[in-house]
Amino acid sequence: MSAGRFTFLAARWISIAVGLAALAWLLWHFYVYLASEAVIERRYTLPSSLVHSSKDAADIVQGKHWMIVTGCFGCHGDNLKGRLLRDNPDLPIHSGDLTALTATYTDGDFERAIRHGLTPDARPMWLMPSDTYAYMRDKDVEAIISYIRGQPADRVPIKKPKFDWKARRAIVAGRLVPMTPKADEILGPADLGPRYDGGRYLASLSCAQCHRGDLTGSGNAPDLNITAKYTRSQFFQLLYRGHSPHGWLPTMSPLARARFRYFHDYEVNALYDYLIARKTLPAWTKEQRAEFNESAGQKPEPAPKK
Repeated sequence: MSAGRFTFLAARWISIAVGLAALAWLLWHFYVYLASEAVIERRYTLPSSLVHSSKDAADIVQGKHWMIVTGCFGCHGDNLKGRLLRDNPDLPIHSGDLTALTATYTDGDFERAIRHGLTPDARPMWLMPSDTYAYMRDKDVEAIISYIRGQPADRVPIKKPKFDWKARRAIVAGRLVPMTPKADEILGPADLGPRYDGGRYLASLSCAQCHRGDLTGSGNAPDLNITAKYTRSQFFQLLYRGHSPHGWLPTMSPLARARFRYFHDYEVNALYDYLIARKTLPAWTKEQRAEFNESAGQKPEPAPKK
């Protein structure tokens, strides 16, 4: 084969390879766009709502209390005007300006946002921890809405999430998912009977965001069986000041200042009683935990390294 012929064939095959690579690149981006768009634009069934806000002063005060201890001000800001959240590196997002929403949101719209993570047009929200609030009592949801409606209304445009290619790739990879909860997938603290209902309720609203829905711990947040190492007075110091028996805790201290020091004493007592009673439950075996995770659609936890 002559040198000219060889050069011609080599250039031809290189051109074909480059063309195929370019086509694959275009097809991949087309797939990422369509697959992510299907998630972004998905519509969910809007549940009916029976909650109604109130102008009663006591309800408004109670609403503020629940917004403090459940962390609403942490995301939406002290004035509820919203702020930029960078909790997920794939999608920086502005939390909603709740005072601006009062002009367009009905009480039912607020309730569906709180409990189900849904917008009025049935789209999913992306960082709203609705799985924590899914079983919040009606009267407490109504109190929260009452407090929001009692604030001076704003008229600034609502900032919507912007899904760039990094975010879309994260959606396709499963690293970024909407927060719209499904009732059969929501973990909840163990039910220890009516005596401990108050403490269980507080744990589900205020502790589950960090310590996992069943309070068994997640990441650096430990299983709340650790409460058994605290006396009642030490537990009060933990929630009100962020101090353990061994000193200042860098994670709990800011939470104590911003949220937990506003707990009433009777709420701290109820929470402590529940967590101590929970410690007496028999621990799950590895097989029981794996079976539960599988039924809840969760990835199995990796085995600890030896």
